[in-house]
Amino acid sequence: MALKLYASDYFYDPSFQMKVIERDPELPYPLHSHDFFELVVIVSGKGTHFTVGNEFVVQAGNVFVITPGLEHGYRDVRNLRLFNILFDPAILRESVHDVRSMPGYHALLSIEPSYRNEPNLGSLMQLTPAQLADILPLIENLRRESDSTDTDTGSKGLAFAFLIQLLVTLFRIYAEFPRKGNRVILRLADAFGYLESHTDRPVSTKELLEVTNMSASTLNRYFQSATGCSPVEFHIQRRIAEACRLIRTSSLSMGGISDATGFSDANYFSRQFRKVMGMSPKEYRNTRSAWYS
Repeated sequence: MALKLYASDYFYDPSFQMKVIERDPELPYPLHSHDFFELVVIVSGKGTHFTVGNEFVVQAGNVFVITPGLEHGYRDVRNLRLFNILFDPAILRESVHDVRSMPGYHALLSIEPSYRNEPNLGSLMQLTPAQLADILPLIENLRRESDSTDTDTGSKGLAFAFLIQLLVTLFRIYAEFPRKGNRVILRLADAFGYLESHTDRPVSTKELLEVTNMSASTLNRYFQSATGCSPVEFHIQRRIAEACRLIRTSSLSMGGISDATGFSDANYFSRQFRKVMGMSPKEYRNTRSAWYS
């Protein structure tokens, strides 16, 4: 049975799930999984990263994400040095402005991990030596601030700022320097970013086909593989997520929230909300109000 690692073993503050671990050197490590996200940055050396169904060689400049529940490990390591940035993506869901609209956000954190075992889409993000040199100070600063136990120095805020700077830098690089294996991923990421930018209205399939330059069947196939649902279903979920945010953070009426998320019919909005959240919008607001009263 594979080893299971838990967030509670790494994050001393459950409300601030962020930590940097340096492996220098990384030793052979058997199959294991964890219940948090892990961003891996290979600094030097070589090795083989393996899962139950696939393996690939890693080297300096490789960047990839391990999602919760994926069993993975390392073998055939040769002077392998790497950083593991452990975090909970929930910290990126609000108050990060346009980050979630970036194609690189969806490509690196969501889509590429879904295709890790497909040989045609298996090439890893590869930083140049200059790009790697640019992000290493960010990682060091992030490690220093996230490890701080001082409660009155702003370390959590600064660690969050360094994490956002690191991720945005990587998202930009991912999108700006396409490689053979990630073109399909980037097209799909363009669709994700487009949907994320238009939670105020429905988006037609025709719009997504123009954004991705894919056929309808190809788009639906890749979308289903990456998310388990169709583009329309995914977009409804994102619009409901935005409705939840507005319920928590605004004083808009339910009619106003329905309009703001592109549901012109209040009854349809309520049905879709219940389908996604398991309760009505009013029940959700009352539940949240009870939590904070």
